[in-house]
Amino acid sequence: MSGPSSAPVALRDPGQKRLQRHLGGSWPVIAINVSVLLTAGLSTWLALDWVVVSAVWPWADPGRCSAASGACWPFVLEKAPLILFGTFPFEERWRPALVSGALFGMSLVTLFQAWHWRWQALGWILTISLFGTLMGGGVLGLAKVPSAQWNGLPVLLFLGAASLACALPTGLVLALARRSTRRWLTYPAIAAIETLRGIPMVAVLFFGVFVLPLLFSGWSLSPVHAALTVLIVFHGAYVAEDLRSGFQSIPLGQWDACKGIGLSHWQALRLVILPQVTKAATPALTNTAIGGFKDTSLIVLVGLHDLLSTAKMSFADPLWQKQALEAYVFVGVIFFVVSRGIAAAGQRLERLQQKAC
Repeated sequence: MSGPSSAPVALRDPGQKRLQRHLGGSWPVIAINVSVLLTAGLSTWLALDWVVVSAVWPWADPGRCSAASGACWPFVLEKAPLILFGTFPFEERWRPALVSGALFGMSLVTLFQAWHWRWQALGWILTISLFGTLMGGGVLGLAKVPSAQWNGLPVLLFLGAASLACALPTGLVLALARRSTRRWLTYPAIAAIETLRGIPMVAVLFFGVFVLPLLFSGWSLSPVHAALTVLIVFHGAYVAEDLRSGFQSIPLGQWDACKGIGLSHWQALRLVILPQVTKAATPALTNTAIGGFKDTSLIVLVGLHDLLSTAKMSFADPLWQKQALEAYVFVGVIFFVVSRGIAAAGQRLERLQQKAC
């Protein structure tokens, strides 16, 4: 006796199931994901239309900018020297251009470890000497330029590179002091690190630029050097915490093993511990370096003219008052290129460390 007949169950389309799974599973999640994708696509198209499709190209007639709905790139072509070098004397702008090229080149060499560290040290000594000589002048027949006219890209690169380079040994000293068993070293290091990490950088900058020259009235401390001092100390506190996390990842047994084979404390630190610490802390140090470079833009708040300040100067011209967005896009591209270079160098260092293991 045959059972009751049942209607065949419709099988779900495999393609529909796969699409639903890729888009998030449930229908509310799919609706959200689709709306996000549509918004991202529309935003991308609008950006491309403004940057490329409806834009006025740099070599075109600037008079077309008033009728165009896109970017006015002739503005960037004309105002790029002002954005890059600020109020530096026009006839002497070859000096900050040469300094910027040297700083950028040495930064690439250091980030990607293209030279031996001794040659890198010599290169940085020559580059810093070149910066002081060409930017300040007063020697070798160069016209003297006050530090108030050191603006734009060379100051940004100098403060970024020098502060980060000096923040690494400063942070190492603070990290070692914090881990020391001597309380007269540990407590001041903890106080310095926690205080600097707990105070906004703007407040520290104001202290360094306006208070330090009063405390050391016998010294001739320019705003640029005062800002550099503040950036070194401030970022050194963050580097110290990055390195401390690396130290905590090292088993204590490694210290005992180093002592067992006759290594002194400093030999064990230099030959065994520090290479592992820097490997563990590389991602955090890369993040600190990127943030530290971008933080140099805050010097505009204490009267120093960085790229953001010189960008404002560029569209203050009555003929170009509508081109503020183009100026900030140009500055943003510069920050992106440098930050991406730091990130790429950090990733390359991580890959080399993994291969060495």
